[in-house]
Amino acid sequence: MKKAIRYSLVVCLFSWAVMAVAHFAFGIDPQDKPVGFSALATVCMFFPMLTALVLQAIDKEKFNHTGLVNFKVRWSWLVAWLLPVVMTLACILVNGLMPGVELQYNAEQLISQQDIPEDQQELVRDALGKLPAWVMALSTVFSGMIAGITINAVAAFGEEYGWRCYLVEALSGQKFWKAALFIGTVWGVWHFPIILMGYNYPNEPQWGALLMVVMCILLGIIELYFVLKTKSVIVAAIIHGTFNAMAGMVILFTLGGNDFLNGMTGLSGFIVMAVTILCIWIYDKYVSKENICSMTLGEAASRPEVPSPASKKEAE
Repeated sequence: MKKAIRYSLVVCLFSWAVMAVAHFAFGIDPQDKPVGFSALATVCMFFPMLTALVLQAIDKEKFNHTGLVNFKVRWSWLVAWLLPVVMTLACILVNGLMPGVELQYNAEQLISQQDIPEDQQELVRDALGKLPAWVMALSTVFSGMIAGITINAVAAFGEEYGWRCYLVEALSGQKFWKAALFIGTVWGVWHFPIILMGYNYPNEPQWGALLMVVMCILLGIIELYFVLKTKSVIVAAIIHGTFNAMAGMVILFTLGGNDFLNGMTGLSGFIVMAVTILCIWIYDKYVSKENICSMTLGEAASRPEVPSPASKKEAE
């Protein structure tokens, strides 16, 4: 646990310091300098990995000594790739049930939430107006999935190597739920500076910082399960990258609501992720019967491979 606490303090303090300098010295924030802020946020995504590599060098540990940077593709990778899409679509439906929210294909909320410059807003309205809702939905899903497994996954790997590779090893003796709570909390707290700048929760940044912790805990449980299931942190990068790519779709198909209710970062998303976690737990305990959620991280990461029905038949 000491190793995990040391890492968490170092990565948060280092990242916060960089973000503070960028914000207070150069005025970078999502509203006034969105391009600069996007660049800053992307760079910061690699800080968890950088911190982990530095601490590994200090401790004389080899890169990937955990074996979790594993590119062996399994069927679970496909499930993990599709899961953010399913959760986003479910979130749109749940969001439509919230008070003051309507399901509606519109450009105005997308324009306001994404801070699109005034000189480009009319072009966006025209482009969206010419596309039927189903075409826009399919194109968003397709582009989100492609981005999620390519460029977004690369950036997400910068975070995931720290959160669900280095910390998995550092917390190897901890039970799944306790470790997931710790990792998710650190992940959420690490986001504090950009949330307080107005990202994700532009109208409620202070409360948004706390909501981000909740979101990171919920999403972190899902990602941690898939990492242990596949014994690869790559799958977490895919989930994270696709999740980020799909986030704007909820805004495009809902009208009204507020920061507390809308999207995967609001109550609608929390409900969807909580149901997803329940489904994962039921699958783990009663269908696959691997009981990963009942193991320590070390036990789950080092458990022997379970032969598939096909391989069992071949062996016979």
